[in-house]
Amino acid sequence: MPVVTLYRRLQRRLPLWEATPRAALVRADASPLQARRETLDLVCSLLSEAGVGFFCVRPAPGRPPVVAVEVGERARALAALAHCGAIPLLAAPQPYGKQGSRGAEQLRPIRRAAATLQNAPIVRLAMHFTSPSRTLKLGAEQGCDLEFWSREGDTLVAPRPNGGCDVVPADGEIVEGGEELFNTLVSAARRERVYPTRPEFTRRLLDDIDFPIDAVYTWVDGADPAWRARRDQALGGMRAVRDGISEMATTEARFTSRDELRYSLRSLWTYAPWINRVWIVTDGQTPPWLDGSHPMVTVVDHKEIFTDPSVLPVFNSHAIETQLHHIEGLSEHFLYLNDDFFLGRPLSPRMFFEANGVTRFFPSSVHVPFGAPEHEESPVHAAGMNNRRVLEDLSGRTLTQKLKHVPYALRRSLMYELEERFAADFEATARSTFRTTSDISAVSSLAHYYAYLNGRAVPGTVDYTYVDLAVPKTPAKLRRMLARRRHDAFCLNDTAPTTGEQDALLAEFLEAYFPTAAPFELSGHP
Repeated sequence: MPVVTLYRRLQRRLPLWEATPRAALVRADASPLQARRETLDLVCSLLSEAGVGFFCVRPAPGRPPVVAVEVGERARALAALAHCGAIPLLAAPQPYGKQGSRGAEQLRPIRRAAATLQNAPIVRLAMHFTSPSRTLKLGAEQGCDLEFWSREGDTLVAPRPNGGCDVVPADGEIVEGGEELFNTLVSAARRERVYPTRPEFTRRLLDDIDFPIDAVYTWVDGADPAWRARRDQALGGMRAVRDGISEMATTEARFTSRDELRYSLRSLWTYAPWINRVWIVTDGQTPPWLDGSHPMVTVVDHKEIFTDPSVLPVFNSHAIETQLHHIEGLSEHFLYLNDDFFLGRPLSPRMFFEANGVTRFFPSSVHVPFGAPEHEESPVHAAGMNNRRVLEDLSGRTLTQKLKHVPYALRRSLMYELEERFAADFEATARSTFRTTSDISAVSSLAHYYAYLNGRAVPGTVDYTYVDLAVPKTPAKLRRMLARRRHDAFCLNDTAPTTGEQDALLAEFLEAYFPTAAPFELSGHP
């Protein structure tokens, strides 16, 4: 079913869905970063052409880029912005709330909004953008703020707090600053622009996250005949010697690929473009749509990271996860994701890391059951029980909560430390061809609670939801998620085989939610 058909169905069933504004600019690369860059560049260009002095300000967390103008230049600045030709530049007084916007419906063409802007200390400027599919809308929250700084003697004073300082010399020096200083979606490694600013805003601050952050995925295509032959051979051999294997460890749902990886990567590119490099760990497989020559993405074979390659092949994610830190070239700080993890809206690195390197983890309300792991049918629960045993032996404290299925923030050095300290558990898990009741889950629980006990991790909060594709209410939930786009992250999982209709709905949802292709996708490849 075409995406537009899905949206017609959405509009009938979800009256809260808002149609794309008529004045929206269509962009093939539509994304929050694209919208922020294009808006900020336009504002700076118009002010510069009109001879209005300005400088960019480091924004407070949760705000878009900020441009400062002396309050005495208000009339000239607004007049310059009003002469934007056919470009639909919109404006509204600020602030509106915690995120700095009450929504795009508050914005009006700048000429029509002139009367409401004459005394406003802060003005939100934005344009409406949309993807060619019209399923991704960008507006007020991805614009920029124009602040009018008041002159007090020889200084200029900010109208509200910011990320640097609220007082600068009125006639101070103008210098260039990288865009990562003014846009929380940009890292220094991804810098493409510089902007006029004051020296006070170029300092390296205590809470600046300026270290590279990589992303690591584990991925398998369960439909690959060569891979299936290896799995079936391994499974047959284990059954021959009567090794007990849980049905949950070998169900087809564990290995089914519905192209989730492509869209999970799109979510990362769209909502966390500050990611440095992406590593995809596989068993001799490469997604057919992936441009293997792109410098941002590297496919890593299991043979390259397993300390003992003789245990291969393995079909156990717990085993693979014990080896991820062996990736050659992996940065110290990284996120680990499964291919069914997705980011739902723009996030900054602060969601996952502190500037001092401390990681954040996100406890779930779901408990790890008590009991003996060897009696547990669920390999996930068994691994949680084994993690509990490891930490109890170490600290006398008891693990009770699972973690949410969101990207896991990790440090490579801590993983090496764990591997050395708990060598027997790491080695046993790495040798487990399929999930067993003796496994640990190193990167999705143990590392985070161990780091917490050692003062190197802290619990965080995340707006998250979990979707089981096989549940009857899932179609309605996907429609709400698509209309509202309010979650920081979500997981699309399956606890049982899905139908063709359910798979088609998932494909429609993913293409509608993440319509913008990442630069490492091969153009024209389905």
